[in-house]
Amino acid sequence: MYECPLAAVDQRLADLHRHWHIAEAAYFDPDAFRVGIQTAIQTARTVTFILQAQKAIFPDFDEWYSGWQDRFRADTLMRWMVNARNRIEKQGDLETHSWVRAEIVASHLSGEGPRIDAPAELFDAPWKIVRAIPRDALGEHLRNKGTLRIERRWVENTLPDWELLDAVATTYGRLAELVADAHGALGLTEPETVGEGETVFGPGFREGRLPCMVGHADRRAKLFGLLDGRPLTITTSTVKVDISKRAELEAHYGMTPKEMFPKPKGASAEEFAEATFEAARKVFLKDGYHAHINFLLKKGVLVQLAESRIDDPGQKYLLSKKLGDHVRLSGADAVLLIDEIWTAPFDPAFPYRGAAEAPNRGEALAASLAQRDGDIVRWTAQIHRDGDKVTLGKTRRERGGAAFHFAHVYEAWGKEIPAAWRATGA
Repeated sequence: MYECPLAAVDQRLADLHRHWHIAEAAYFDPDAFRVGIQTAIQTARTVTFILQAQKAIFPDFDEWYSGWQDRFRADTLMRWMVNARNRIEKQGDLETHSWVRAEIVASHLSGEGPRIDAPAELFDAPWKIVRAIPRDALGEHLRNKGTLRIERRWVENTLPDWELLDAVATTYGRLAELVADAHGALGLTEPETVGEGETVFGPGFREGRLPCMVGHADRRAKLFGLLDGRPLTITTSTVKVDISKRAELEAHYGMTPKEMFPKPKGASAEEFAEATFEAARKVFLKDGYHAHINFLLKKGVLVQLAESRIDDPGQKYLLSKKLGDHVRLSGADAVLLIDEIWTAPFDPAFPYRGAAEAPNRGEALAASLAQRDGDIVRWTAQIHRDGDKVTLGKTRRERGGAAFHFAHVYEAWGKEIPAAWRATGA
């Protein structure tokens, strides 16, 4: 029976993943979380120890590994992990504290709204930023479209800008890249990784965090709409085509499922987007509306098709963040969003007014494509209504410009948000 020469390294990386989830499950139990997160940190350090113990099986281990050592030494987080493990084993527990982070989300761009961090026992602290909202145009925007997001966070004194689970999850991702490269250096097949719920992730998913380690902050956060104070939930649902209804779909739309949902493989992201928008036009003209749908592509393959509902003006900002999480989770390198939108020219006299509130607003069916290695591309068709009858204008295609709803997607890709986006508001 074949056994991978790096089986011990693979097992220790899997142990790190398992301990991370143990710590996550104990997030609201301080003692259990302390044990879980410190065990995960110690396990992370042993991945490299075991790999170095296998150096004899590499053709030129020192030359190969020195590049990774230089990379990790230049990485603030990886240096902290080494020091943290030494402190745990030689000095005692890390100095961790539970905090409440409260922020008002009223922009597609991260860090644009007021935020406060306070010890978790000060339960009234989050509402201080609400009471401090100014009585001006910005304040009106925050109250009408803002969402108060309250998140509990565990932070270590010497790593104040990181939430601890995020820090360890990111460390896992960097170690996973190292281990995958070690397999490549030996000409071995990259191993599969078993994620949460026994989901198996093959080659390519070990680049960065596993999907089950992404977006966990949402599970320890609560949302409140500032307009009326009601709790909010943000959900997206995966769309699956029911093949048993093929004949019904063809009869209703005059298109085959293949025409409605073109397969992108073999086509560029832009070709796929253009074909999909043509199908969206037909769906809109038949139904009189079109849902908010995201198509996530990876290396020319459709990896996720999801529909979202927006019931509150402020939800679009939260959906933007969730879209960024989905990109991290799936490893997507292109995202296509199709939706109905309001249109209006930007009025500098009302910098926080959205197109929906403009007196001269219009409507359009729109598709926006973001590409990790390319430009923003848009397709729009003006919507014309006459009673119950709807028609669409000619399709217009544009390249470049601001696309605020992709701000978190850019962050997920490590791609710089153009300064022009910030200059025109979000």
